[in-house]
Amino acid sequence: MMFKTKTPINAKQIVDFERFQFSQQQCDQLYDMICVDDEINLDITLPSTIDFQYTQQQLIESFMICRKVWLDGILDQRFSKIIRSLCTTSIISEEDKVIYKMMRAKFKHLCYAYRGFDARHKRPFLLGNITGLLGMIQDGFKNHKSSIVIPNAILLNALWNEQGLSLLKREVYRFFPCDLDDFKSAIHKRAIFIQKEIHKNQTLSAHQFHILRKQMSMFSALYGTFDVLYPSSYHHQTFQYLATINGLMGDYHDVLIEKKINRTQNYFFDQFSLPKEISQRLNIFIKAFR
Repeated sequence: MMFKTKTPINAKQIVDFERFQFSQQQCDQLYDMICVDDEINLDITLPSTIDFQYTQQQLIESFMICRKVWLDGILDQRFSKIIRSLCTTSIISEEDKVIYKMMRAKFKHLCYAYRGFDARHKRPFLLGNITGLLGMIQDGFKNHKSSIVIPNAILLNALWNEQGLSLLKREVYRFFPCDLDDFKSAIHKRAIFIQKEIHKNQTLSAHQFHILRKQMSMFSALYGTFDVLYPSSYHHQTFQYLATINGLMGDYHDVLIEKKINRTQNYFFDQFSLPKEISQRLNIFIKAFR
């Protein structure tokens, strides 16, 4: 799902990455937030309103720490060995599953950072496509489907080399920071999109559910980053609420993917009602924007 922006893009907006420094504690906190499964707390409540008291500097810093944690991750040599192994088999050890999951989580988080903090509000081409490949491979080995894992791992392995990673890093060095008004506009557009989707459809497909979940994952990622860099009770409470929704939706989507792979439910056409525990929380979140 792409959201257009009227913000002009020019070379002067490109930021000097090297002048941003973060403590090891901050990086470790963000790493833990990214890589640990969302904690579901059904008792957590959302603050009555969504606050947008940020400076552009804070928005830029939020992107930069996401980029730093991602960059540290792709240097992990263990991951390239895992990819080579998956080119011939869908069998993967529990230890390698953890390494793989952490790598994919960092890619996803950087994609969300681009969607939130970059003036283009979309993930770069190569970053986005590699993130998609990582997801398909993971769905494949979780469900023991060699026909999904092996061809996608071969494609990823062809990209995961010195030249491919150099192109990827070059792409990620292109960042055009949005200002606060643009950030607020982009966030509101996504909230309105969620509102329209859950109100116009009594039922939805797994694909539509996945699109909704990606929007909520982005919100959770952004506020998780705010909670690390600018800790406050507001940020922590908001993040916990969003992480709960994201966790509930993630667990439900795992079931939908299993049904898709086992061909017991069509991912695009079969319809179902949004679970009440999810729909209620989504509606509360949307109302906070009014």
